[in-house]
Order: sequence, then C-alpha cells, then structure tokens
Amino acid sequence: MSTSIVKGAPGHYRIGADVLEEIPVLLEELSVNRIQVIAGKRSWQAAKPYLPFALVKQVEANIIFIDGHTTLEKADKIADQLHQHTIDAVIGIGGGTALDITKAAAAKAEVKSVLIPTIAATCAAWTPLSVFYDSNGAFTHYTYFPLATTLVLVEPAIIAHAPIEYLRAGIGDTLAKFYEADALIESFYPNEQAPVPVKVSQFSASICRDVLLEDGKAALDAVRDKQVTTALIRVIEAIIITGGMVGGFGDKAGRIAGAHSLHNGLTEASEAQHFLHGELVAYGILGQLAFEQKEEELLRLLDFYDQWQLPSSLQEIGIDITYTDLVERIIQKAILPQESIHFMNREVTAESLASALQQVEKNNQIYYKEKRGEKTS
Repeated sequence: MSTSIVKGAPGHYRIGADVLEEIPVLLEELSVNRIQVIAGKRSWQAAKPYLPFALVKQVEANIIFIDGHTTLEKADKIADQLHQHTIDAVIGIGGGTALDITKAAAAKAEVKSVLIPTIAATCAAWTPLSVFYDSNGAFTHYTYFPLATTLVLVEPAIIAHAPIEYLRAGIGDTLAKFYEADALIESFYPNEQAPVPVKVSQFSASICRDVLLEDGKAALDAVRDKQVTTALIRVIEAIIITGGMVGGFGDKAGRIAGAHSLHNGLTEASEAQHFLHGELVAYGILGQLAFEQKEEELLRLLDFYDQWQLPSSLQEIGIDITYTDLVERIIQKAILPQESIHFMNREVTAESLASALQQVEKNNQIYYKEKRGEKTS
C-alpha cells in the first residue's frame, strides 16, 4: 500500500476586497520583520494601490523585479540574496513566473513565502511546486517543495482589471485538472478504490470542471467589464484553490498527464510562444481526449472553447498540421521518457499521438462547418 503525501493548502488563505491592507498584522503574527518583495513590474503597479502605504514605502526601493522566464539561475541568485540580507519572508507579487521564482527562492533560502497573485492564469499561488524553463522559454522540469506556501492573499479587484487573456488561460489550465486527474486515477487505481486523499483530489477536479463550464463565460465578461462579480470570484477560486487542491491532495494521481505533455511539446514551436501556458494546455486537453478516444467529450468542449476563445486546433496556434517536420518535433518532445503522458494507462507512440492530433483537427473542422450550417461528409 502506497503512502499518500498531502500538501493540500497554504498555511493561510484570504480573498476579498481590501485584504492586502491586513498584511502588516499577518506578518506580525508570523514573527516576520525583514521582508523582500519579488514582483513583475506591471504586477507591482497593479497591486501597489491596494497595499498599505507604509509597506509600499518600506519595500519599494529594494524590489526584485522579474522578467523573462522562470529559470533555476534566477531562483538560485535570489535565494543567495535572501540569505545575505537575513530575510524572514519573501512576498511574491504577480503571475506564475514571479510566484514560481518566489516559491523556489524561499524554499532554497528556507524562509517564509507570501504570495499575492495579480492574475488568475494558474494555481501557482496555491501549489507547492515551480515550473522551470530555459532562457529561451522551453520547458525543462518541475520542482516540488517540501513545505507549502505560508500565506496567500487575493484581492479580486486586481484580477478583474488584469488583461482578459490571463483569465482565459487560467480557465484552460484549470480545466485540464479534471481530465488529467481522471486519466491518472484510471491508470493508478484500475482495480481498487482510490485512497481518501485522492478522492478529495478527484472531487476538487470535478469542482474545477463544473465551475468553469458554468461560470467561465460570465467571469470572462466580468473581466472584460473590469467588474468583480460572484461568477468571477467563483472562477478565481476554482483556478487557485480547487486547482491547487487537485495536486495537493492527489499527489501523483492529481498532477499532470497528456494535456501538459502536449503543452511541453508545443514549446518546441516558435509559433506557440505567443500563447500563454494555459492556452496551450487547453489545446492539450483536446489532444489527450482524442488520444483516449473520448470523441464525444472532445466535441462537447468545442462549444465552450468557442465561447472562451481558447485554441481548439493546431491551425489556431499557427501550426500547419501538414508541416510534418515541426509536428514530429512537437510529438517527440511530448513523448520524451520523462513526460507525464506515460502515466496514462495507454501505450504511447509517436504514431498514436500523431493520429490523435489529426483527429483534433478533423473534429474542429466539423464543429465549425456545422456552426456555419455547412454540410459535413
């Protein structure tokens, strides 16, 4: 019997209007005196109006601003700085890159971490792992940390005013939680009941799917109007909380499968670098469903993808399916031995995955022809 490893939640989570005003009190409760802020430049400007004036004055001159990709070199360099300045806690403000670097640096420096997401594009604020890339933006690996984040604070007004494409990407990345967890549980527990923590993960994955399918469009409309609504808050929490709980409680059975492998394969294509992580993962869901021969579910999702404006074909990403050299390189990267697609209970070959991608293109063409009222053969 395997042992369940549960890292289900940060030490403390808050969401709501003016929640960032509570930072000084929360830091005092944690016995934190010396802090370091890590942020994206635009993220800092977005969060600054919601932060206590005294805190802004204290940290603004020494913020570590992040640009480019999440790399080991950046995280290690910042960890060294935290050590040198005897920092008690690091505050990460931004999207996945800033938050992943913050978590990695805090873990290496063995200091507390406070995360303030300014977008809802992933569950990075919740989950105790970081996704690393090389300097060119190609995926390299994931690192899991021994401890969860100390504190997560969400001011929904910041996310409501963020560019809409980030929430769209968050919907794509979080929708994958259900389909990937479903494939993993089928693979890891084919003839037995899953352990209770994995059932919690599975239930969380179902919440992700159900909330997004019900409220996704309304949440996108809210961001388009720069309004905080109940639908938007539900979607934010589905992305950050339940998205993070899938892996936090499910461990290996709640992590990633085919959809994320296809995302990693797509990073081989320069055309894909114009898309956000979650947008590529969204396409990966369709590829995984085709690979699993779940055509009915694939077709059901196309209507939602159309509403959300997520890419539902390689063509929409700018990749020609008939350009065999590029498609072959994407597939070969997606099926590298260390890739998570191999966790699925199916034989993985370049030929079977190529066939699945062809099926996605075919179904996409059928969907849009039917939508336009054209006959399909």
